Amino acid sequence: MVASPIPSVQPRTPNAQTDAGWIRKHLNLNFFLGLFSLGSCALLWEFARPLGIPLLSNLPPITEVIVASKQLLLSHLYWEGWMLSVRRITMGFLLAQMVGVPLGLMMAMNRTSFDTTFPIVEILRPIPPVAWIPVSIIFWPTRELSVLFIVFLGAFWIVLLNTIGGASNIEQNYKRAALSLGSNPRNLFWRIILPATIPSIITGMAVGIGIAWEMVVAAEMVAGRTGLGYLLWQSFEINAIAQCIVCMISIGLAGYVSSEIIRIIGRYAAPWQYKR
Repeated sequence: MVASPIPSVQPRTPNAQTDAGWIRKHLNLNFFLGLFSLGSCALLWEFARPLGIPLLSNLPPITEVIVASKQLLLSHLYWEGWMLSVRRITMGFLLAQMVGVPLGLMMAMNRTSFDTTFPIVEILRPIPPVAWIPVSIIFWPTRELSVLFIVFLGAFWIVLLNTIGGASNIEQNYKRAALSLGSNPRNLFWRIILPATIPSIITGMAVGIGIAWEMVVAAEMVAGRTGLGYLLWQSFEINAIAQCIVCMISIGLAGYVSSEIIRIIGRYAAPWQYKR
């Protein structure tokens, strides 16, 4: 009887995808890549003047911006501006959702409502919210309401159109199947239409919050007398460019945090659309 040969052990071939996943999991490569890109931009900014880099050489170096940020952090005007801008964003943005989402669902579900309302929407939507600032100052009794109105407009059109698009693009077979199984219009809305529209609403909210921050800064510069936008404009008038940059970075960070909050809400409201 001939003994069967001992099977040879084949060397394990490396899997590039598996190794990359292990590196990302244990070394957090994405974090280091982001840190490297930020550090490179900071170094380029700091030495822009000695290197004679166009555009960047006209800005104060990042060390001056850091000194200006320390001064602003100790100023009550800075934190008061933060509080007022965040309050205006929150109120105007939430009001835009309270009006835009129901109106968008109504227009998508009812043809008569769509034919009646959509022409008005298409006439008013192309007007930039900034163009409404002079009219809003005249129309509203206080400048605070004028700023809230501009923020409202900035977020309203985006969420309205995203809601209409999301509710209109639902597969008709889902609706027919639900109705054939005895579903009534109320269950059809809560079980199919609204859940299917939530991802589009979240997308509209994420885009709308960014535009809302743009509008609140513009409105505070023109119509407001407080807030981060007004502080930014005051810094420009006294030629404090480093302070201007600190205000700009503050607005960018505020917009990033706001968008991240909406993404977190989206992961809980529509978990099937996001990978854990």
